Amino acid sequence: MRQLKTVFLMGFLGMFASGQALAGDLYFGVKTGSMITDSSAVKTDPTNAGVLIGYELGVVLGDLAVEGELTTSTSDGEYEGGGKFDLDTIAAYLAFRSAGPFYFKAKGGFLQVDGYSGSDTGVSYGIGVGLGIGIAQVELEYTQTAVDPDLAFVSVGVQF
Repeated sequence: MRQLKTVFLMGFLGMFASGQALAGDLYFGVKTGSMITDSSAVKTDPTNAGVLIGYELGVVLGDLAVEGELTTSTSDGEYEGGGKFDLDTIAAYLAFRSAGPFYFKAKGGFLQVDGYSGSDTGVSYGIGVGLGIGIAQVELEYTQTAVDPDLAFVSVGVQF
């Protein structure tokens, strides 16, 4: 996980060094939601919260962006036989948002999960809907992981 965090940090710091990134194409956000574990060993799913940073690349019929996301459990999950666990994620996505104040979102990329079934890295993808309100966007999203097919993240977020 330390290597993946270092790669993300270096990439995002590189965006800050670019004058074009400071021209308004960079955005930040927060999100929270339930990490849904479809496992018979899990009694209660954890709730996660996190931050994201993105850079809009621009497209004529919508927006193409590169996003980085970190989440951590704010309330632990619980195993059927007792015991608690949390889930931490770090991800990098290529995201597309359709044009308009009400929009659709699709994203795909790579995710690292540290949690109830160990640590693993792999492909992740998601879909969502959003609403632009002034300078902010509110998004409802469903993200599925190929890392652990029994794990999904249903979240609501705001970005500026």
